[in-house]
Amino acid sequence: MVPTNYYLILSAILFGLGVFAFIFKRNVITIFMSIELMLNAVNLALVTFSQALGKLDGQVFVLFVIVVAAAKRPWDWGLSF
Repeated sequence: MVPTNYYLILSAILFGLGVFAFIFKRNVITIFMSIELMLNAVNLALVTFSQALGKLDGQVFVLFVIVVAAAKRPWDWGLSF
């Protein structure tokens, strides 16, 4: 079993990379990709805490975040072209 700290460190690294790309990149598609990377990092942290605490609240919230991100994708594509 992988310790919880490893997942949280990975989530923080992914979120930091997303913030770095969001701030310093100028391409619209790259900015949208960095937002998706930050959302996935938050999802990883939520699932980690949900698993550690033994509750399903975090996993239900992750499901809603994924649905919103999927619904946002056509709008992002429309803006980028």
